Amino acid sequence: MSDLVPDELWRRRILPSLLVHEAVCVRAACQAKAALVTAALLVERIDGSLARHSLTGLIDIDRTAPLPFSYVLRAAYVLEQGSNEWPGMGRFIRLAAIYRLIPANGLPLVLSAQWLAAHLPSRTAFHQLPLAMAIYRLFGHMVTHNTHSLALQPADNGAYRVGNEVPFGVVPLGELPAGHPYAEGYQRTDPVIRWSGWLYPSFSAFLLKRLLCRWRRQEGVGKLVLSARIGRDDFRCGRLLRTDDITEGQGIAVDYRLDWGNLNAADARDVRDVILSGWRPNETVAAHLCVWWGDIELYTTEESVAVQLLPLADRYPVSVGAARRVLRPFGLERDVIDRERVVG
Repeated sequence: MSDLVPDELWRRRILPSLLVHEAVCVRAACQAKAALVTAALLVERIDGSLARHSLTGLIDIDRTAPLPFSYVLRAAYVLEQGSNEWPGMGRFIRLAAIYRLIPANGLPLVLSAQWLAAHLPSRTAFHQLPLAMAIYRLFGHMVTHNTHSLALQPADNGAYRVGNEVPFGVVPLGELPAGHPYAEGYQRTDPVIRWSGWLYPSFSAFLLKRLLCRWRRQEGVGKLVLSARIGRDDFRCGRLLRTDDITEGQGIAVDYRLDWGNLNAADARDVRDVILSGWRPNETVAAHLCVWWGDIELYTTEESVAVQLLPLADRYPVSVGAARRVLRPFGLERDVIDRERVVG
């Protein structure tokens, strides 16, 4: 029956509605339409996925002709996976570039034919890990910290490690106690992570925190410029720590908690970073707030544009302006920005 459908209708209507692996099944099963499923068609699908996930300029394929069909098939398949996972990794890549974990001329990160063939011989091989981890594995070996690759690797006892970091483990939903704050909204594609005495609500949050806390220090990129003591019992800090109302226009909330390895700890301490800038297209300054145990700190890669005697807002206008927009709804703007203890 498919033989009777005009090729143009296949090109315009049918093939675009199929997933990549479904289109390949057409190529294998329908001799009359096999010629329609080409490497060029898959490159179009790749470009569509890159645009949809806001990855254009961040991730790409090697476009040197001729393009092997098996190569573009693997690339098209992995780029088609997921919904929020790829855009989240795109934000990580933008920040990693600002923090110099990727060379200045290192973008886009190219998914090479050799790497994909060696590590993804089948669809099943890709899905051995939770999706966010599987996606990071595709490019993590191209990100470096102090010359060491930050590739995702297996460790002992079912754990994993990024580069030469301390191993971490995936916490299944069933291991979280009833009522645990990370049980609600648990995503198997981006699962809860245990790293030593710290717990992260997702692998994406774990990556971003390692970037902000440790990896950004490479080559002295990023500095603490402001620290304000608000107090652990101040309800405004509590609201900022726990609110779900931080919009994408304001920043990205990255949550984690210190529970000393005990999921039932009654005295677990919650911490939140709010990434203010550096993850949107065309931003060149990475800045974030750290809200922890009654303190609020501002870190930034922004260079001071005025002498040290002037107010912080005059010296770091991008970072301070973004911080004000987050702090203002919680009544913290004046106490943090205008009565700050300037550090840098």
